[in-house]
Amino acid sequence: MNVLVSTIQGLMKANFYIVCPPPVTTTTTTTTTTAVSYVFVGYNTSPAYVDKISPSTMSLVKTFTAPAGHSVVYSLTSLSGYVFAGYGTTPAHVDKISPSTMSLVKTFTPPSGHGVVFALTSLSGYLFAGYFTFPTGYVDKISPSTMTLVKTYTPPSRHYFVRALTSLSGYVFVGYSTVPGLVDKVNPSTMSLVKTFTSPFGHNYVLALISLSGYIFAGYGTNPGLVDKISPSTMSLVKTFTAPAGHYDVYSLTSLSGYVFVGYFTSPGRVDKISPSTMSLVKTFTSLSGRNRVLALTSLSGYVFAGYSTNPAHVDKISPSTMSLVKTFTAPSGHIAVYALTTLAI
Repeated sequence: MNVLVSTIQGLMKANFYIVCPPPVTTTTTTTTTTAVSYVFVGYNTSPAYVDKISPSTMSLVKTFTAPAGHSVVYSLTSLSGYVFAGYGTTPAHVDKISPSTMSLVKTFTPPSGHGVVFALTSLSGYLFAGYFTFPTGYVDKISPSTMTLVKTYTPPSRHYFVRALTSLSGYVFVGYSTVPGLVDKVNPSTMSLVKTFTSPFGHNYVLALISLSGYIFAGYGTNPGLVDKISPSTMSLVKTFTAPAGHYDVYSLTSLSGYVFVGYFTSPGRVDKISPSTMSLVKTFTSLSGRNRVLALTSLSGYVFAGYSTNPAHVDKISPSTMSLVKTFTAPSGHIAVYALTTLAI
């Protein structure tokens, strides 16, 4: 009996363990897709072409051929994952292009009298197209999703031939090829004039506009070339850059790493790197013989890209620190005279 009691007491004091299987560990593999950036090139051809090129190898990836009647790509821009091309036709057209397939998505045809899209820019999810029209230079605000007209800006008298557009701090800025040169500050919601900058005497024909570090920069079709730094709040002149002798007709502007780059209508083509604070020359890039008239500039991944009005067409990749040639893209046969450049990551 005592043995039985002792056995029961021993069992009551024993420790019991429940062994559970280890938790199931699920390994999730996350694939990160890195966007790849490309340069897009528009030409003075009929039919019009837009080339997608690799900025690292400076080689052709794929070509977009515009529909019949969409001739001469005067302007390019990118917005919301698409490339937009403006043409030198009347009536004018703006094509929305898929950058992955380089195929047409949809076309915007503006109202009657809005001919030759010399300038495109974007702001707050809308596309803005400027027209080379007389006696009034129009700017259309376009819905990029439906490619339909939202509203038109009709400027004051004598503001004609829109050659350049840019945006800054919630406003659109419009440059006119007039004497003297004029730049309008436009409210994009009402498409109405806020204020006009009238350039100094001799600063004629605004051919290029860009914004950088809170200022607007306007380039003129003059000899020597001139670039004005403009206060966007007061629309008044801050300072002027006067290019070296032989650097004339500022056809293109871009910015990179806090500097402004200026392209000229010269033979050979030249690109000046200027300090926007002092509006003084830092260094000049002179292209190889035969690469004439820098009609388009853009920047991407730490480099400047310059397009020339040549046959065959060329685009140079330039080191902004040394202002020296890195590599050249030579366009396919029939792709002549680079009139427009833009970039997009896809």
